[in-house]
Amino acid sequence: MLSVALMSQALTGCGGASEENQAASADTAAEKPENAAAAEKPDQADTSSGEGSVSLTVLCGYAGEDPHGQYVYQYADAYMEEHPGVTIEIQAISTNDIYTKLSAMATTPDDLPEVFFTSADAVATLHDLGLTQDLSGLLPDDLKAEFANGVIDSCMLGEEIAYFPIALQPQAIIYRKDRFEEAGLSIPKTWDEFVECAKVLTKDTDGDGQNDEWGFGMVGSNNSSGQSRFMSYLWANGVDCVNDEGGQWISDLTKDNETLKTAFTRWTDMNEAGIVPIGITEVDYPTAANYFAMGYTNMFMTGSNALGVAYSNNPDLKGKLGSFKLPGDYPGTMLGTEGYAVSSYADDREKAAAVDFLRFFVENDSEMGFWQSSGKIPATTEGQKAEYITGDDYAGYLAQIADGCRPTVAFAGVSGLKSALGDAYASVFSKEQSNEDAIQKLESVVSELMEDYN
Repeated sequence: MLSVALMSQALTGCGGASEENQAASADTAAEKPENAAAAEKPDQADTSSGEGSVSLTVLCGYAGEDPHGQYVYQYADAYMEEHPGVTIEIQAISTNDIYTKLSAMATTPDDLPEVFFTSADAVATLHDLGLTQDLSGLLPDDLKAEFANGVIDSCMLGEEIAYFPIALQPQAIIYRKDRFEEAGLSIPKTWDEFVECAKVLTKDTDGDGQNDEWGFGMVGSNNSSGQSRFMSYLWANGVDCVNDEGGQWISDLTKDNETLKTAFTRWTDMNEAGIVPIGITEVDYPTAANYFAMGYTNMFMTGSNALGVAYSNNPDLKGKLGSFKLPGDYPGTMLGTEGYAVSSYADDREKAAAVDFLRFFVENDSEMGFWQSSGKIPATTEGQKAEYITGDDYAGYLAQIADGCRPTVAFAGVSGLKSALGDAYASVFSKEQSNEDAIQKLESVVSELMEDYN
């Protein structure tokens, strides 16, 4: 069963920040050349930004995804048809690779794309490298007014608008509403209640002595997706991880924090209790998304893009899914805004054309094809009126947005912080360290990280 599930992940594209944007499969990529080749159209007058032509390269984490990646190409083609002086080349790339590639390009800025995908959990690093253009003076007031409450603020680092918002990806729990009802379970309000629900929902359905349904579809891989989810879990438990106090970065991971110890141990004990899938260190986002879609797991901590994955793989799930806010007394998620940054090395005409194209991206499709097919929540007020996000499956996400989310992490060393968190839980899952030793090592690594950035 698990072999089938693992093989099936290759058939599924998925969205979201970090590794949730996966590279296209060979079959998907093969369908794109006619669109990608549009960049080779003859230069003509640019009707939106003056005489002559403008060429934009878009390094895109969305474009390789299926089914919604097709809309990136469609929107680019439609824009070029209306603006014959602008040439847009879409370069699909997994966001597992995009930040490494951009960091390497920082030494040769002439090679940088004019537009590149980014998200709330990575933009601070790119901004710190000087790669992102401040969009404050490039976004007209009427465009800013189109975005939902808090969206522009979530894209800001200091006084700068660091990137252009396309979609929102707050974390929440999606769950099998039908199985909750069958088991007589209520929505958990605390993480202890969450664990108890997961125990009830973990079953051996075929009587062979081994569980084949699990209560919680944890992403236990030591990569950006697993690390980001663990950080959200810690936030929901009242562990801030990193804060700016008077211009100094401090972390509550570097002191004797009983809240951290309790939360950390509860997370790793879920594996010991058998309420998460076997081989948890190998369960990355694509695997976890497919497990949920195929009915092997009953709760999944994720962005709403996983709903798109679930419905695409298993249309019978329509009407059977719900979502709820992360348990706990604290906001466990950022707004999760993702979109595109404009390169600070682009010239003025390229920057203007880039913003004009991105405005077209969020305004031109009244059917909301990109967002609906991906399961993402639109960044615009008008887009959030779309019928597809009005059901129980999106209720937890919308409730979290309405109640408030954490501000965007502005710490430029956030990737190192997340790596330290991932190393800590992974060492316990693999039985290399005890919880106590892993936490002690985490405290030491994070302490050194704070020194590096202060």
